[in-house]
Amino acid sequence: MSKKKRAGKTSYTSKGERRSSRGCRSLTPTQRLLNQQAAWLKGKRVMLVVDAAGHKVEAQQVWGLPPMLRKKEVNAES
Repeated sequence: MSKKKRAGKTSYTSKGERRSSRGCRSLTPTQRLLNQQAAWLKGKRVMLVVDAAGHKVEAQQVWGLPPMLRKKEVNAES
């Protein structure tokens, strides 16, 4: 004979929450800038917001080449 269904399981409804959505990570502007600078130093493409209107510029145009790429550029010229 087959088993009977439990009454409690049929009435359960998921809340739709996931572990990652419970607590959103708050990122301060200082921490965001440090993360951008670390990515720029690794040679990654970083976009910076340069004014209140939200215009974005690539970090290499504002900060120049990272030290890692400056050495490669000097060696390529000689």
